[in-house]
Amino acid sequence: MREERDDVLFVCVNIGDSKEVITDYWKEGGFTMPVAVQEEDEVSKAFGVKAYPTNVLVGPDGKVLWQSVGWDESGLEHALGRTRAED
Repeated sequence: MREERDDVLFVCVNIGDSKEVITDYWKEGGFTMPVAVQEEDEVSKAFGVKAYPTNVLVGPDGKVLWQSVGWDESGLEHALGRTRAED
């Protein structure tokens, strides 16, 4: 995303890789967002993930506001624009 927002938290959830593999990949890629390692597939099941990457935008109330399979930056930017708090 091109701008920073203090009302949004990006979290990546991984499945199938060890903590060491994820840590190394994160360091090499220079990623700063948090990553969660799921032991089984409980997080994926909770959001109905069938393919990776799947992007989910969850509102403060816990409801899914937007979801897509594959990287869809313009779709995510549009969804985030709809959630921006009024100034």
